[in-house]
Amino acid sequence: CTNNSNRTAAQIDAANPRASNKSGHVIEITEKGNDAAALTFDWAIVLVCCNPDDPSTYFSGYDKTKVSPISSPDNVAFDRAGNLWIATDGQYAIGFNDALHAVPISGSERGHVQQFLSVPTGAETCGPVISDDGYTVLVAVQHPGDVAGASAQKPASTFPYDGTGQPRPSVIQVRRKDGRARV
Repeated sequence: CTNNSNRTAAQIDAANPRASNKSGHVIEITEKGNDAAALTFDWAIVLVCCNPDDPSTYFSGYDKTKVSPISSPDNVAFDRAGNLWIATDGQYAIGFNDALHAVPISGSERGHVQQFLSVPTGAETCGPVISDDGYTVLVAVQHPGDVAGASAQKPASTFPYDGTGQPRPSVIQVRRKDGRARV
């Protein structure tokens, strides 16, 4: 749930905990009895996003001083360990490039938002894929350099560098030096 800057204080409720919620939040939905055919579900707020020093943020009770800033959650994926991976679209609103974050959703680390990668200025992170073996992460980098004042003559980004000097959307593969992508 992101970029609802039109919600008023009178519209706040349990599932929508903040007025003018540009930074967004993440809701976890669990089918009754963990049955995928269930007709009802339980839900819980996992994250209320923004800079962690914002008093309206929430990270499933995890210590706010130990999380990465996150705003505008957009696309999600899960790895085999059950961690949630969140791609953002609009973190510029809190002063950061868009990014891919990993978040454990169970155990004592639940809510521990950790930034895994950042995309270039003006770009959106989308379509995360975490390989089954946990060693590779793929993301699409949409519209790098899409910022006010940028032009073909004055690009805000030259990602990926291909000698043309012009930004292009791309799909990138990332592997950590130790060969693991897991949290």
